[in-house]
Amino acid sequence: MSDSTRYQLGGLLALLVVIWIVDAVVARMGNRVLVRLPAADQAVLATRYRLLRRITAAVIVFIGVLVVLLSNDHTSRAAQAVLASSAVLGLAVGFAARSVLANFVAGVMIAVNQPVRLGDRVSVGDADGVVEDIGLTYTRLRTPENRRVLIPNEELANSRVTNHTLIDPVSLAQAKILVPVTADPSRVKEILAEQAILAPGRLEQRPGPGVVVTDVTVDGAVYSVSVWVGDPGTAAVTSAWLRERALARLNDEGVLASVAGEVAG
Repeated sequence: MSDSTRYQLGGLLALLVVIWIVDAVVARMGNRVLVRLPAADQAVLATRYRLLRRITAAVIVFIGVLVVLLSNDHTSRAAQAVLASSAVLGLAVGFAARSVLANFVAGVMIAVNQPVRLGDRVSVGDADGVVEDIGLTYTRLRTPENRRVLIPNEELANSRVTNHTLIDPVSLAQAKILVPVTADPSRVKEILAEQAILAPGRLEQRPGPGVVVTDVTVDGAVYSVSVWVGDPGTAAVTSAWLRERALARLNDEGVLASVAGEVAG
């Protein structure tokens, strides 16, 4: 390796170090600004900045490799030949990596249009979870069972996505209880309403739907008790609490109750 090549490699490494330092400083300054913004704006800026960083890093690495190849006598001719036939190469690579490029472009569109953001709880097909990362080709969800689901960006861009937190993170915590039709409706609703008032995470300033009879089947009457809570994660916990407490209180009253859809034992 010639001295000039060594100098160029050293310069490239120095440039990468400088870029890394600048990125770290900008990230730290950006975090200070983000904490002063509303939660929705934080998610928007964080999503765009993370993808922009990755695109920039990929471009810098590509340019750096190209500069090294062109600066070396043994590889410069090959690099020039590759550049001279870039149209043919681009066509071949584009055809071979169509899905990769499509996922990349879809990732850019997701970052710009923001159908989902970091921290949003979304449903895509049969996958439901919180958006942990939006990469160059894949978006990663964390499910309530703590599993990671990787969704190609192209699939995400072309699918029907339900975003549970894009407009308002406030969510409905709900429990449906099946009781015999012979039970006193007034007493059942009174007991369930008591549990709704005591529900953890309930937003007192936002009146809930309360207790209603949603259906009557051959097995009994289905009562729904619902409250509003601050976010989807709290909704899951509160819904479980409502089911447990409602069943316990009704059984204490001698009402043979069960979760709607299950047969009372």
